[in-house]
Amino acid sequence: MFSLIFPTTRCYTLVAVFTIIFMSGFSSVAGAADYPKGGACVAESSWFPHRKTPRPNDQDFQSSSNCEFHQWSWQMFLWLTQDLGGKPRFLSFQSPQSLLGMSSRSLQSHTSQGGKPAAFDEYLQAGTDGILVDHNGRAVYYSQYVNSGFAHFITKNNLTNPATVQGFNPDKSFDIGTLELKASWKIVAKGENTRDFFTMKARVNKLINQGGKIVIDENSTERVTVALVGFHIGGVVNGHPEMIWATFEQKSNAPNVPEKPTPDTVISDKDWLFYTANTRYADCNINPADSPTRKLNEKTQIIKPVTQVCRQFEFGNDPDNPAQKRSAMQQNDNNIASLNKNVHQHLRPGDVWKNYYEVGAIWFLNQNQLKPGLSLATDGIGTDQELTGSLKLSNATIETFTQTQSTMNNCFRCHNTEQRFPPIMTLDPLPALNINISHAFVNIYFWSQQLKATAMKLKTVK
Repeated sequence: MFSLIFPTTRCYTLVAVFTIIFMSGFSSVAGAADYPKGGACVAESSWFPHRKTPRPNDQDFQSSSNCEFHQWSWQMFLWLTQDLGGKPRFLSFQSPQSLLGMSSRSLQSHTSQGGKPAAFDEYLQAGTDGILVDHNGRAVYYSQYVNSGFAHFITKNNLTNPATVQGFNPDKSFDIGTLELKASWKIVAKGENTRDFFTMKARVNKLINQGGKIVIDENSTERVTVALVGFHIGGVVNGHPEMIWATFEQKSNAPNVPEKPTPDTVISDKDWLFYTANTRYADCNINPADSPTRKLNEKTQIIKPVTQVCRQFEFGNDPDNPAQKRSAMQQNDNNIASLNKNVHQHLRPGDVWKNYYEVGAIWFLNQNQLKPGLSLATDGIGTDQELTGSLKLSNATIETFTQTQSTMNNCFRCHNTEQRFPPIMTLDPLPALNINISHAFVNIYFWSQQLKATAMKLKTVK
């Protein structure tokens, strides 16, 4: 068995202030309007019933209002979660690994911060060695998916060949309609009430202690039931090759942090899925990645301590962010709240997806601004002025430990078009390309080199 390295599960970012220079003559400015014609941000009647929700029209997307981006996000979530043969549509999508002929299992792979390979099931959060530990002591797992449009783009351009990638047109972007997704899954304990969750059976790799770290055991798996707790959507629409990045959560995950908390502020007096009642702000979102306090019982698979999760920004916006006018932030957040409420009113009683909601979405302020070598990782000013929507967007179950880190506290911190460097220098770096906006593509580039190197070694041995 050989192992693969997954380099973009952390941000390999050369942090630089890169100002986007806008040229005149754009057809429209995204986010310029508060609401569409007709008033508040609400769902379209054509989305319902849920079993008949049409796919959003990515080709004709108009960027006419802030609301339109959130409508796209919700409609896409409904379309992706439609029942197809007893399971939501997104579970029929391919994994990034499958485009290279790699074995695809129910939950996909990940690697540690130090580049150590892990051959199955993501369990470490992006940008950190953080393991989100639920209140039963089990690690939360992650999976990734790409749609047929993504797969077609990769195959038609022969982008599973590293040599082709190195000579690829840096200005070429993914086709309109391309999607990549990421989901977070909690292991369900015996007797646990999952009425309000989408659940499924999955086989996950067990964890073991090795070299002072908690890592996967490639030779041991277990069959479990998992509950969906978080969901990322990245999708290309007309005028926005950078993708609209939206995230959804289950309503019971974690409480929202109030404005201007002190270390002793109690965030909630109620129990949440990942939060114990009366936990202080100072005890929220702690990542004991390199601490001796983090311990795994290999027999029971229980990890200590559990994680106390608090959602830093309710709809992904910091009221004190100098890069965003408070009025624009309020308009964005009001649109999300209005749409969440309206969609839930339209979903039938008993529809499990009624228990999920949009946290926020982020995109470029103006159209067609994606360029090779683009960095959007600064301190909350400067290039953030070229973004709009939820400027500090995080999912409490996918980016638990980076919610307040200025270099990783929104999607474009890591999803950029800069050159990428591998953790093992025997691999070739990835040139600055527009399609580097996709972590699935960046992973495929480095995986393909490792597969080739492994094949050559096996041939030499024979």
